[in-house]
Amino acid sequence: MVRDCGSRLLRVSVLLVLLAVAGTARAQVDKTQTIYAGLADSIRKEYQLHVNQAVRQLIVSNGPMAKIEPVKQRLKLLSYNKAVLIASCIADAEKERAPDAPAIPLRQNLVITTCIDIKIKQMQKFSDRAAYADFFFPERIESCGEIARLPELEKVFRPYDFLELTDAKLFDFVRYTDCLMTR
Repeated sequence: MVRDCGSRLLRVSVLLVLLAVAGTARAQVDKTQTIYAGLADSIRKEYQLHVNQAVRQLIVSNGPMAKIEPVKQRLKLLSYNKAVLIASCIADAEKERAPDAPAIPLRQNLVITTCIDIKIKQMQKFSDRAAYADFFFPERIESCGEIARLPELEKVFRPYDFLELTDAKLFDFVRYTDCLMTR
C-alpha cells in the first residue's frame, strides 16, 4: 500500500510539473503575442516608408509601375517576419529577467538590442543572397523557402491586417540563406 501510494504521489507530482511547464509556455506565447500586437503601428509606418521609397525610385528611373507589386509583396513578407523576430527577442529577454528586477528601457537593453541586431542582419543577409540566387539559381527560391519555413510560428502569429498577406510565411533566415547558397 505504501508503494502504491508512493507511485501515485509520483505520478501526481509529474503531472503537476507538466501542467506548470505547459502553463508557463502558454503564458510566454501570450506575452509574445501581446508584444507582437504592440509593434503593429511602427511596423506599418516602416512598411509604408519602404513602399514610398520604392515608388519614388521607380518614378525617378521611369520604370513601369507594374514593378511595384512584387516589391510590395516582398516588403510585406519581410515586415511580417521582422515583427515576429522583434517580438520574440523582447519576450525572450523578458523571460530571463528576474521578477523583481526593474525593467530596462528597450533602447538601453543590451540583450534585446543585440538579439534584434543579429536577427535583422540575418534577414538582410538573406535578402542579399536571395537576389543573387533569384538570378543564378531561381529554382532554389521556392524549395529552400519550404525547408526554412516556421509553420508552428505561423499558427501563433497571424500577419497584421494592413499587410493583406494571403500566403503568410515565417522563415528561419539562417537556414534559408544556407540552403540558397549550398543546394
